Amino acid sequence: MINISIRYAKLNELSRITFITKFAYKIPYKANSLITKSCEPKNIKDKFLNKEFFVVVAVFNNKIVGAVRYKIIEKNNLYFYKLAVLKIYRNKNIGSSLISKIDIIAKKKNCVKISLDCAQEKKLHGYYKKFGYKIDKIKKHLDHHDVYMSKQIK
Repeated sequence: MINISIRYAKLNELSRITFITKFAYKIPYKANSLITKSCEPKNIKDKFLNKEFFVVVAVFNNKIVGAVRYKIIEKNNLYFYKLAVLKIYRNKNIGSSLISKIDIIAKKKNCVKISLDCAQEKKLHGYYKKFGYKIDKIKKHLDHHDVYMSKQIK
């Protein structure tokens, strides 16, 4: 484990965050797993400024090395997505720290549930199970399967 800080992202950091996300999604987390592309909305800055989503970042030596986005959907449901950690910083509890921060945020916002989805072929659903997430459903697409997961907040 390395000494990192977890905090909210600033507007001027969006380009670094989108770079990390694009790069992290390009490289598979497991050998022989699905490689995907991370698509960003053209008006990402506007969406960020309008608080349509929020970003939490992991910082090591004054450099952002990981990020996760979230938004509140439905009633009292926090949805997080695009968890990304640069490959050289993986397996150092950075992803775990970002997920823990999401748990804290959900509790502070009085959410009753946290949800996410991931590609089954990336084999990440086992990772999320370690944090108490359960599979709600799996949906088949042309080239992959989406795994929808959630957990209740206590």
